[in-house]
Amino acid sequence: MFSIFYIFIDFVNTCLHLFGSKNLDLVFVSFSENDYFIQERLDSFHVRIQERCKMENLAILQEFLTDSQKSLFQESSFGPYLDMQPFKVPLQTIHSLLMYRVGSRYEEEICFKINDTFLRFSLEEFAVVTGLDGWGDKFNVDFNPKVTPRLVKKYFPKQSAVTNADLKHFLVDHTLEDDDDAVKLANIFFVDSILIPTRGRSIPSYLWYLGDDESSFSLYPWARVCFDETLKSLKSAFQGNLNTGYELCGFPASLLIFALECLPGLAAVTASKVGDEMPKILNWKVKKYQPHLSTLLSNGFTRSVSS
Repeated sequence: MFSIFYIFIDFVNTCLHLFGSKNLDLVFVSFSENDYFIQERLDSFHVRIQERCKMENLAILQEFLTDSQKSLFQESSFGPYLDMQPFKVPLQTIHSLLMYRVGSRYEEEICFKINDTFLRFSLEEFAVVTGLDGWGDKFNVDFNPKVTPRLVKKYFPKQSAVTNADLKHFLVDHTLEDDDDAVKLANIFFVDSILIPTRGRSIPSYLWYLGDDESSFSLYPWARVCFDETLKSLKSAFQGNLNTGYELCGFPASLLIFALECLPGLAAVTASKVGDEMPKILNWKVKKYQPHLSTLLSNGFTRSVSS
């Protein structure tokens, strides 16, 4: 279990209100530490959720890289992900967990209250779940925007810009003899598909230049940038016009694995534990078919939190 997770027991007797109404005009609280972000909790609360993180794209990398290329890829903090079972992020589960959000003391964390127990998801928990390196300050990448990146020019000679879908199709259709370039393309695809995904737009130029510079790529604060993007997205859920839904950016799979480690009831209905490794994200096989929202709220969050 997560012995370093900050799990605080709260003895305040707070009732969880579950309403059947589908009205999306939610009441937001003043948001102190003991307050739920959504006071009127809805057990039939359905909105459209979109996500950018494509964990299922791990299968593309597993097929694209040769054995020698996999060995090179595994030298980075991204390497363990090649051993994962690819899965689609279960948005309904993330959505259900976010309905239990409460206020927190610090900006760089998001907290939940389940069965009178506080769960804190912060930098420490993110690091244990993901195993990512790079916690320094973000730095600018120097490049000439008028010059086509080398990797784009070499492998996409007819294009000035490349989308994630373009790169995905290339990886599916090709095998590279150049091990270094293969790993560089795999790194770019991993970042743009899973850690800091873009949606529909071209892969940013800075990422092509970073990916082609092994030294700068290894020094870039991927963990910090990914965590910041993820936390910002999680905190913005349920804000704005919920009739149009909301989008999860960054790496929401990290919150899912955190929840599975802490909540045995949730794990029982959504995943199977397959190991006890580090990082923790390697230890879970997420079920292909996820339960309905009402099942998650009635079963996934009723059993005691693991200790």
